[in-house]
Amino acid sequence: MQRLVIASNNSAKTREIKQVFAEFGVEVLNYRSLIDEQIFPPETTDNQYENALAKARFVQNFLPNEWILADDTGAYFEAFPERFGLTIAREFKQLGLKSISEEDEYLLHLYTPEMKRSAYLEALFILLTPDNQVHQAIGRGGVILATKERGNFSVGFDTLFEAENGKTFAEMPMKERVNYSHRGRAAKKLLGELGECYGKN
Repeated sequence: MQRLVIASNNSAKTREIKQVFAEFGVEVLNYRSLIDEQIFPPETTDNQYENALAKARFVQNFLPNEWILADDTGAYFEAFPERFGLTIAREFKQLGLKSISEEDEYLLHLYTPEMKRSAYLEALFILLTPDNQVHQAIGRGGVILATKERGNFSVGFDTLFEAENGKTFAEMPMKERVNYSHRGRAAKKLLGELGECYGKN
């Protein structure tokens, strides 16, 4: 494996995933660096594995000799068990929220003081190899939702989700964050599985 190619049109997601895997010494680039931008098939609302696998297989059709990485991430809140999850981005879009700050503000204003604030993000990575093997890893990060945005190392949900150490993801540089964030933990699991399957250099 020389590099991983991300199956996503989301530049912010690509940037974060590149930073995460860089901490483990792995090069990552977006598929749009190699071919023109494509329109992905619609996602399901409840199957994280199928969502990520469909994105990876779609890009693999164009780049069969690459190691294709895809993810599907959900946000889960104890106070709102029937909302969000894998559909949070679509729900925000339907609400007409146009910026990261608007999304954060909307989420914070859903809460009243007596509500439980337990919450977490869950990322599933799917990796397709050139010989069509499928590897997967799930990472969960965050334990509660903060009462206000905190941190300058990142933006968006990273400023709201607190980890076990009491810091939001945005209060931690990436070197520290990979040990607590959903994508950092998923990446570590995935690379550990690859090391077991293919042998470590």
